[in-house]
Amino acid sequence: MPIPSQPLHPRSPELEEQAYDWAARHGLVDAAGHRRLAASRVVTLATSYYRTAPYPEMALLARWYVWLLAADDWFDRAGTAGGHGPWAVFRRALVHELWPPTAEPMSTAWRRRFARHLRDCLAGYHWQAAVRLGLRPTPTLAQYVAWRRLSFGAHPIFELIQFVERREFAPTLLDAAPARELTAAASDVMAWTNDVRSLRRDLAAGERANLVLLVRDRLDLDEAAATAAVQRMVADRIDHLLAARRALRRLGPDAHLLGDRVTTAVRGAWDWHHHSTRYAPAPAAP
Repeated sequence: MPIPSQPLHPRSPELEEQAYDWAARHGLVDAAGHRRLAASRVVTLATSYYRTAPYPEMALLARWYVWLLAADDWFDRAGTAGGHGPWAVFRRALVHELWPPTAEPMSTAWRRRFARHLRDCLAGYHWQAAVRLGLRPTPTLAQYVAWRRLSFGAHPIFELIQFVERREFAPTLLDAAPARELTAAASDVMAWTNDVRSLRRDLAAGERANLVLLVRDRLDLDEAAATAAVQRMVADRIDHLLAARRALRRLGPDAHLLGDRVTTAVRGAWDWHHHSTRYAPAPAAP
């Protein structure tokens, strides 16, 4: 990974604790889910690329991360015996807790853009659950890449960079080819890394929408060769990500900031995926 790690926000432990407690208080997770969240340390993703950002914005960003992860888990369990709680609790937390303070300082254009990305993300969660349950056909590789880019949830988080920074980027910057490639490549790197790290868990859950499994079946490879192929794909996308960042740095300070925040977020996700207990192999039975 050619992107260097960054120190966490100085209030990272406090940011983590308040976000996990918030999720439990609003019913997004039960007591066991709260323990899993705390052990997984997902909020380190939110604090790995901001060292001096204000605490109020960081606290809300951390809650967004937890909401997205808990929502992803809800879709993983929905429609199965392991389903937990109604979707209404997620909607209430979104409508009454997350959205008002996020939207208030932002423009109408930003609100619309963020809402579109969030809807896309939830559609991606729904699609992945439908594939797993056999309600949608197993996708082609091209279909999977497009849907997985949505279902990882990176694009709403990238929009929140502007919220945390207390500055909005011009639409012409966000729609420029280097910015679109930056966010697409970043999302791919994060999502495909997730597929590699979660392979054992996905196999146990009967998941079919995993890039390693699709490459294995489409290219008639064994699991080890398919994993190596996906890791090469990740490396190629990191090259594309860094090329997009170089192009952005020539477009002014906001573009420079966007490129740096997104690439550092990718490194934070990389570190988290490799160290979080969420993807650690289950202990062998005695």
